Amino acid sequence: MSAKNCCKTMEMELTAWKAIIYDISRKMENSAPERKEVMLPYVSDIHILIGEMDARIEQIRETCTPKTGMEDIKTEREQYDHALINVRMKTEEAMKVLSAGSFGG
Repeated sequence: MSAKNCCKTMEMELTAWKAIIYDISRKMENSAPERKEVMLPYVSDIHILIGEMDARIEQIRETCTPKTGMEDIKTEREQYDHALINVRMKTEEAMKVLSAGSFGG
């Protein structure tokens, strides 16, 4: 896989995760007032996460060119892997909070 293809894949995957997280955030913000208080720390974390993902996506767009090689994007790839782990953990936490209310728990 060329670096350009790898960068495009990272960008697309982060953009897809950002959309999922944004949907979770909107569901949390549109929850009943009594649930919002419980979810407030998660909403704040998610907004921070969306900002970090925006920065990471922009970084990928800026640093990846047709001349870029796989070795040139090693740092970006490591940051991407770390960001993806963080996104998955935060998403799982948020979904647990959202689903708890859905089942009366």
